[in-house]
Amino acid sequence: MYRPTFQSKLWLGLVSALFLVLFYWAENSRVNVRPDDYDAKIDASRIMEKSLQVLVDFRLPGGVQSSGDNVKDPLSYTMLGEKDSPITTDEGRIEDKVTVLNPNFAAVVVDLLSQSGVKEGDTIAIALTGSMPGANLAAFSAAKALGLHPVIITSVGSSWWGANAPDFTWLDMERVLYDAEIFAFRSIGASAGGGDDQGGLRLSDIGQQLIVDAISRNDLTYIHEGSLSSNIKGRTDLYSRQTDLTNYKAYLNLGGGIASIGHRANSDLIPNGYSKRLPQKNYPNRGVIHYFAENSVPIIQINNIPDIAKEYKLQIGQLPLPKSGVGLVFEHERYNLTIASIALGLMLLVLIVMKYFDLKKYKWQEEKNDMDTVV
Repeated sequence: MYRPTFQSKLWLGLVSALFLVLFYWAENSRVNVRPDDYDAKIDASRIMEKSLQVLVDFRLPGGVQSSGDNVKDPLSYTMLGEKDSPITTDEGRIEDKVTVLNPNFAAVVVDLLSQSGVKEGDTIAIALTGSMPGANLAAFSAAKALGLHPVIITSVGSSWWGANAPDFTWLDMERVLYDAEIFAFRSIGASAGGGDDQGGLRLSDIGQQLIVDAISRNDLTYIHEGSLSSNIKGRTDLYSRQTDLTNYKAYLNLGGGIASIGHRANSDLIPNGYSKRLPQKNYPNRGVIHYFAENSVPIIQINNIPDIAKEYKLQIGQLPLPKSGVGLVFEHERYNLTIASIALGLMLLVLIVMKYFDLKKYKWQEEKNDMDTVV
């Protein structure tokens, strides 16, 4: 019967056992590796954590006990609005709103911005809505941690459970944080939002006025040009007045703001996360995001929250919030390359030695057979 080696079964068994030990050694040599932007991610999560506390303290200055409302969770009371309100413009999932309150979501935004190649001092464009105040905070925190200069435009209207309290819109939140010197930047302009970026069908005249009041008390440019296409142009012009579109190093869109993405259907056509360029598709309408893409500005889209949370292994729709600075986004597991290389080298060495003795024995047998033939 053919045997690939002249070594004994005992020797082969010992070699097999050695290989199993080496494999087990390499398999269990995994180490946690921190990315190059680890420090920025830690900073961003801590900044967001502090921002949340500042907003809670502002909303409940005397604490829960002094509030006339039945407040069980200060964070939920501060950062999650009602299912409906006069400035609610769309439906929404409460799980998404809770998920982005996680301070570690700020580290996710840092990761996406790092993928786009931004550097300290770069100017980026940010488009926000009132629907996900947690995601907005994450973007602000990431921009500060990376030392970026963000130019921000906001749609004030909110979907269910967002920043839809008329007296505490997203614009009011960012103003509180600006005054507290947490951030040195805030929105430069705002629109009503909704289906046409001017309030849509859901917004009543009272709701429209409440949004105008919010924009006015925060001293921002009101983008209200009479139509969606005009609002898109108005936003693009406002960004351009700060610096030419080609000078922006990234366009970060959070949520499904219609002026930003162009059409509701584009939410499914524009990839979630970082894109060096937008895919060539038959978009029903073009938004601000397309004008930036045409100028070769990298795009970051944060809209499908469950998908992003699953990718980065963040908890979805759960309170209390997890500890900041811990998770896949901060460090990932990989094999210890030194140990794996040593294990592989030893295996190869054993195989080479076995082959050497096999060849030696084979040569000896060949010589023996030749001598027997001569005899």
